[in-house]
Formats: sequence, C-alpha cells, structure tokens
Amino acid sequence: MSKTKKKHAARPRMADLADKYALYRLAVQDPEHEVEQFVRFYKDQYGRLPTRLREDFCAAAAVCCQWTKLGREHSAVGVDLDPEPLGYCRRTYLPKLSATQQLRVALLQQDVRTCGVRAEIIAAQNYSFFLFKTRAALLGYFRQVHECLADEGILILDMMGGGAMHDEDISESRQVARLTPEDKLQPPFRYVWQEESFNPITHDVRFHIHFRFPDGSALDNAFTYDWRLWTMPEVRELLDEAGFSASHVYWETEDKDGEPSGKYRRTMRGKPDQAWLSYLIGVK
Repeated sequence: MSKTKKKHAARPRMADLADKYALYRLAVQDPEHEVEQFVRFYKDQYGRLPTRLREDFCAAAAVCCQWTKLGREHSAVGVDLDPEPLGYCRRTYLPKLSATQQLRVALLQQDVRTCGVRAEIIAAQNYSFFLFKTRAALLGYFRQVHECLADEGILILDMMGGGAMHDEDISESRQVARLTPEDKLQPPFRYVWQEESFNPITHDVRFHIHFRFPDGSALDNAFTYDWRLWTMPEVRELLDEAGFSASHVYWETEDKDGEPSGKYRRTMRGKPDQAWLSYLIGVK
C-alpha cells in the first residue's frame, strides 16, 4: 500500500498580510499628537480653542477622525484627490467613531487648489505641499488657502531640511513599536525612509517608504514622493506674498542628551542640524 505525502499550503509572507496604511500610521503619524499641536498653535495665536479643521492632502484622514474626538462642536473636512486612501478611511477609521462623530467628518475627493471649504485651521501635513514644484503653483495654493481661512485662521505646514537632504541613495530605518492589540494585528516591521535622488539645481527630490519584515519579505516602494525640497525662507516669502499677515516657526528642541525631543518651540533661530524638522504657521 503506497503512502502519499500531504501537501501543506505555503505560509503567507508577512508582507502579504500587512496593511500599508496601518503601517504608515504606526511609523509616521501620531494623530493625537498632531491634534494637540494644532490646538496649541491656534491658542498661541488667538487665545481660544478652534473647532473647525480642514486637512488638505488628508490621505486616510486619521487626523480628521481624531479631531472630532475633542468635543461635540469639533468638525473636520478631509480633502484628497486619491480615492484609495479616502475609501480606506471610510472602511477602517470612520466605523471606529461614534455615530455623532462620524457625522462631523466629511471626506472630499477634490483638488485642494479648488476646494472652497472654510475652516479655522487648514493643515497640509507630512510635507504634502512639496508636490507643488513651481513658485506659481505653490503661491496659487497659498492664496486659495488664505481665502478659505476664517478671519481668525491659521495654515499649518511642516518643513524639513538640512545638509543630509542634499544627497541621494541614502536611507534610514527603525523598528516600529506596536503597542496596542489593534497594532499587533500587523506583523512586526521596520520602517525605511529612502532618499533616492536629489537635484541641487532644481531641488527636485524623490523619496520612498519601504516596510521590511522579519521573514525577509518587504513592501518596497509602499509610498513614493516626487517633490521639490522647498526651503524655509522660500515658503515664508510665498506666505507673505499670498496675503498672510505673519508666519511663525516652531523648531524641534533637543532632550538632555542632545537628541530630537519631539517637542517644538516658537523661535526665530534654528540649529543647523544635518536633518531638521519644524512646523511653519501662516497667520491670516
């Protein structure tokens, strides 16, 4: 009597089980921290609490969803051209909100340059406005935002720079913590940020985000960014030209060991680090 060997189905790769938007949130975003910073920047300027947020280039709109948790009077509008992350938000983040919170989040598949939604805060986070590569294009966006801001309104941008950015074929990586049971639905992973190319004449720059897993599998080029690396003086001058009354820089401070602290203070002088991060606030 012959024996037959049982065939075992191949175990799926960790990369095949991973959710790239969940990994992005774990590695790059901290919606609670972002919302806290937004409220702080607005209160610094106007001495009161804001209630209306518009998140441009919102992708999966995790920040919009977090914003509605601040209170019954808080509402948010997320704007993005890409239907995929907007659909992800509708399937994944919105159902985790209460019924009333869900009613206070609106998602628009629209070009931010033509969006007329008014708000006290308009935020363009994660360097998303770097996709505008010409002075005319970025100025046009800033003018549209200025028009849409409430009389007491601010635009929140984040900026990055430093000599390390003026290079190519470089990368940095780190293991990302998965702290909650929901986080642990995703496999363990390393986040890799790669700068593929930089052109010092145009400041065109190309970045990728990769996710690497312990079994050797990977989500390479999970996200790719083809940007212009704008400088702080350039952006501040364009804000001024677009009609903003002032702009303020919140520079990342250092901890006792001289490492980035994740905390930001308003200043007119920054340390010339090889790689730095900051917030830039445009005041209507």
